[in-house]
Amino acid sequence: MKNVLVIGAGHVGAHIAHCGIIKNLAAHFHLLDQNNELTDAHTLDLKDTLLFSKNSSVSHTQVKEIKAEQIDIIIITAGANQLPGETRLDLLDKNTSILKSIASQLGKLAPDTVIVLVTNPVDIMTKIAQEIFDLPASQILGTGTILDTARLRWRIAERLKININNVHGYVLGEHGDSEFIAWSTINSSLTLNDPEKEEIAEEVRKEAYEIIKGKGATYFGIASSTIHLIEAIINDSREIMPVSINYPYFTNETLRQTPIGMPAVIGKAGVVDIPRTILSEQESSLLDISASKLYEASKTIQ
Repeated sequence: MKNVLVIGAGHVGAHIAHCGIIKNLAAHFHLLDQNNELTDAHTLDLKDTLLFSKNSSVSHTQVKEIKAEQIDIIIITAGANQLPGETRLDLLDKNTSILKSIASQLGKLAPDTVIVLVTNPVDIMTKIAQEIFDLPASQILGTGTILDTARLRWRIAERLKININNVHGYVLGEHGDSEFIAWSTINSSLTLNDPEKEEIAEEVRKEAYEIIKGKGATYFGIASSTIHLIEAIINDSREIMPVSINYPYFTNETLRQTPIGMPAVIGKAGVVDIPRTILSEQESSLLDISASKLYEASKTIQ
């Protein structure tokens, strides 16, 4: 059983633990949050689901109780919520401070610990984590555009009236406004006209804003996306998914040090390989633009 520390036990953190329990992951979820009353309540509620899980367990933990060297995976969801009208980049300064505080409290980690960033803006938060934590960059990754890709695939499946598992391809780039659909990676057998593609792209890009406007936060989709990633780490499944990574095939060296959502092979050591993704000329340009935007935003961090 893996020890999984979930830092931030609000809607997202609690839903991540619940999704892991429902999927019977061989993991003990340690919930950590400044709001002890909320975390106690979530922990009790989650314990009520353990009868229906064969392998999972959950507990509320305190910073002073954590034995950092025994933690296998750290999931960081702690951070300020995105308010209606705010972009993910608007959260940068607030969540940078929170991440630094988390790192200082955890202390020295085991050398094989894998850290997964969920906190927005996830790409830049991944970069900050890589600078803060004394671990290889391959063991520090963000959820990237997994959720955006899920938003894309169900729309294509509904539009074409096919099973979602028969839709393949990715949303790439920033998990944010400069993301783009890499249509060249979508199944060649799935035919959509240009207006349909433009409509889907706009819907995918704006979905988070619609959810936040309606209920204050997104959590079902990001929780499922995160557990899909954690499952690949625990089971060493070597699945390819678009996560926030340092993409080594940028011609610009600066951009190679800027985490961004690109397909990577995920296993027990985190990112175990990064295949070159063949993109069209237009898509390559969009990727450069997105990475440059993230790089410029990251320079504002104090």
